[in-house]
Formats: sequence, structure tokens, C-alpha cells
Amino acid sequence: MRKSAKIFTALSVAGLAVAAGSAFTGTGVATAGQAASDQFVGGTVSQSVTGATLNSLVYGFTDGTNTAVNQVTLTFADATGGKTPTLSLTGGTAATFTCTAIDGTTHISVCDAATGTSQTGVTSAAVTVS
Repeated sequence: MRKSAKIFTALSVAGLAVAAGSAFTGTGVATAGQAASDQFVGGTVSQSVTGATLNSLVYGFTDGTNTAVNQVTLTFADATGGKTPTLSLTGGTAATFTCTAIDGTTHISVCDAATGTSQTGVTSAAVTVS
């Protein structure tokens, strides 16, 4: 009886550790560097961030199949001095993205593709704040 109680307690603690680890992973930013599967259809996207702490990265799409990216919303851990990040997506049909300065209150920057364009076949996203 005691042995089974110890095993149950150990399994419960392990389960809590796994749940806590996943609860703090922001949308699109995961420990494995991959976009959330429910957010991006057509495969995984490797993501890298330089010069700031990114809480979430959310893709906007022009199509119902979630494959043509025309907007990326970046949410940072802090305002990082109101700097303007750069975003580079690789893979598929290239598009140029222009980002707004990081808002001092919401810590958000929105990166839009040039008017009427989108990028398909995205395989990686690189965010740089300098």
C-alpha cells in the first residue's frame, strides 16, 4: 500500500511539472522552436529571436488553409525601449515584412507584408531587435 502511494505521488508531481512547463509556452513560441501546430498548417516553422525576449508570435493568413502569411504579431516580454524589430521569413514565395515599433504599453509589434502580398511555404522565422 505504501509503495503504490509513493508511486502515485511521484507520477502526480511529474504530471504537474509537465503541465506547468506547457502552460507558460506562448503561442507560436515553443521550447523546440516550432510554431504551434494549431496555428500554422502545412508543417512546422523554426523560429529564432535575437536581442529581446519574445512571449508570442502569431501568424495572420490571407487564406482559409493557413498557408499564405501576410501578417505576424510579435508580443515581447517588455517594451525593449520602443525599438522596431525586423522579421525575416524564409521558404516558399518570399514577401517583405515591415514591423511597427514595439508599443510601450502592450509590448506588441505588428509586421505586415507589402500590400497585396503574402508568403507561402514558410519554413523559418527570424526576429531581430537591435
